[in-house]
Amino acid sequence: MPSAIEVLALEQVAYDVWRAPEAEELDGWRLRFAHGLTGRANSVWPNGYGVLPLAEKIARVEAWYAHRGLPARFQLTDAARPVQLAGALEARGYRQPAPSVSVETAALPATPTGGADVREELDDEWLALWAGSRRFDDLGVARALLLGSPGHTAFARIGEVAIGRGVAVDGWLGVTSMVTVPEARRRGHAREILGVLVAWGRDRGCTRAVLQVESTNAPARALYAGFGFRPSHEYRYVVAR
Repeated sequence: MPSAIEVLALEQVAYDVWRAPEAEELDGWRLRFAHGLTGRANSVWPNGYGVLPLAEKIARVEAWYAHRGLPARFQLTDAARPVQLAGALEARGYRQPAPSVSVETAALPATPTGGADVREELDDEWLALWAGSRRFDDLGVARALLLGSPGHTAFARIGEVAIGRGVAVDGWLGVTSMVTVPEARRRGHAREILGVLVAWGRDRGCTRAVLQVESTNAPARALYAGFGFRPSHEYRYVVAR
């Protein structure tokens, strides 16, 4: 198992891969908001130390999200600080509404495969396919989220049936937004998308990759394992009642 310091380092990479359009620092934590689009972009990244009393700090978080029409949500890992945070949230009635997420890493293979188209521009068709998979209709918010990383970003696509996103930052390739439409699944499209993103990442100096997948998603985890991905740690969301 990785140490809390190792988890924190990887969570910082993941934060840079998926930057919310609106973010605010609060005493060592980062509050993120994207109008409800994805859990990561609408949750607290609570991995820094601060000086405020914990109860006051949580109350400020709750007020910040209430002002934006959302319940407070925390993304918890072993790097969360202070160590009493999880217990304090449980005592306030926070619940875990979904399975935990596995954060997985791999060394990039030297000779990846994949025949998908990959571009560094976000076109309207890619955007519409991804937003549609999320049943989210504000394409301006979706575009801002997908383009928010400080790294180089690529968008892979196979026609109108499969997409994926890659971000090259600090020697890491972050893989996100893997979508295959239901009627085109089990045809190898996701493998092609991942292969071309790996090739793109290596071309930009990446030596390792990171992605996040629901711990219960066995088909996706089997695909990623075929590219050498192995679990690093997990995170879970807890949400205010």
